[in-house]
This record gives sequence, C-alpha cells and structure tokens, in this order.
Amino acid sequence: MPPRSRDAGFTMIEVMVTIVLLSIMMTIAVGSYWRWARANEQSGTARTLQTVLRHSQQRAVTEGRSVCVEFNTAANTYTVYRASTPTLPACSDPAKVSVRGPVKTAGKSVRLATATFVSPAGAVAKVSFTPHGSAWAGEVTVSRDGSSKVYTLTVEGLTGRVSIA
Repeated sequence: MPPRSRDAGFTMIEVMVTIVLLSIMMTIAVGSYWRWARANEQSGTARTLQTVLRHSQQRAVTEGRSVCVEFNTAANTYTVYRASTPTLPACSDPAKVSVRGPVKTAGKSVRLATATFVSPAGAVAKVSFTPHGSAWAGEVTVSRDGSSKVYTLTVEGLTGRVSIA
C-alpha cells in the first residue's frame, strides 16, 4: 500500500489561525465603517438643512408670501411655515400655515446645536424668507456626539444665500 499524502487538507492550527486573522480584520473594518457612517450622517444632516433653507427661500419668492423655518434645538426638529397673507412675515403671523414638519433632523448622535437668527424683535431660533428673496441673517450649527466637527449653515440677510462651513 502506498503511504498517504499529508497535502490532502488543512491542519486544525492552520484553520484556527485563519479564523483569528479574519476576525481581527473584520473588527477593524466594522469599527471604521461605524465611524464613517456617523460622520456621513452629520454631513448629510447639514446638507439636508441647507436644501430645506434654499427651498424655503425659493418658495417665498415663487408664491409671493414669506416662509419661516423654525428650529427646536431641544427636540432636534424644524418646521416650515408659510404666511397666511402676502403682507405678513411668516414667523410672526399668528395664522401661519405649516407646510412641513415638525421634522426630526437626524439620529441620536447628530443634533442641532444652535440656531440663532436676527429678527426685527431680536435673536430668535427661526429664519424668515421674504418674497423679495432676503432673509433674517443668522446661522444653524449641526454637531455630533463624540466629535469636534461642527457644520455651520449661514444665511445672509440681504441675499438670503445659504452656505455651509
């Protein structure tokens, strides 16, 4: 009888070493993925808010009525309102109509840190866009727990331009 060849398979030690190495690589990959996903959630929230603010300005100009975006930093939400009449500012109109919201901005770790705009009555947590395209100047900041990165959305008063820094 010919002797058996030992090249017929893998030893138990070879299989165990391979499993341990794959486990280590998967742990590193999953941890990196979660950090990337949380960072992406924060930047996505900032871009979504930028879109909401730009859309609100466009709606005010198109409809000929002011539009207000009101931020609730404690609840991590925003609501979009439209003025009931063309002559009233939407944020101070008692009969304003809710167009959208309240909308939750993001998950547990991403939050609206601050929202400060300069209205005729002083500093408020809402921005009003006029039918002429101008707005209350101010900014909204989006932060994430465990990160020093903060996205700041700035609204210019005269032009109503919305930018992210």
